[in-house]
Amino acid sequence: MDGLTDTDLAIKIRNGNERAFREIYDRYHVQMYFIAKKYVKRSALAEDAVQDIFVKLWRKRESIDETKSIKGFLFTMLKNHLLNQLRNNKQEIVSITDVNRNLLQSREMTDDEILYKEYHSILERGLSELSERKREVFELRTKKGHTNSEVADLLKIDIRTVKTHYFLSSKFIRAYLKKHAGLLGLLFFFSVVF
Repeated sequence: MDGLTDTDLAIKIRNGNERAFREIYDRYHVQMYFIAKKYVKRSALAEDAVQDIFVKLWRKRESIDETKSIKGFLFTMLKNHLLNQLRNNKQEIVSITDVNRNLLQSREMTDDEILYKEYHSILERGLSELSERKREVFELRTKKGHTNSEVADLLKIDIRTVKTHYFLSSKFIRAYLKKHAGLLGLLFFFSVVF
């Protein structure tokens, strides 16, 4: 299922395919965790928020609209979930502005932030080893969130070329991270938080 698009996976999830659901989970849960962690005080709360979102996705799978971005759907649900937590558990939650203010005041980085920066640096080194076109395709898909057809239009290339470049660059980056950052680095790849 590695080569399937989010749209392909959304259709399969809507039809009850658990492997497709697992693939979407693998693609986005780390990124969602880091976003949730920016808003909540404890790792456990961030993990719970992400798990709640995926439980909701599975329960509401029959209403998935494959014409819309499943990634956007997940992140919108996460945002709404976190806002509800903020409203309901003010003593447990810290707003992002408070987190940023505290970080600026202390000038100390948490272990998670140090690890994130390290993995990000390794990812950037891997990206620099790609050809210019493969890097462009990869970054438009991951950093900008464009679909294959949008990337093809932007770069004025065939959609099959986009798919090939994205597949090959993703495969290369996964292998690069596995070699240089181990399993956790590979998990970081799926987050692609920039």
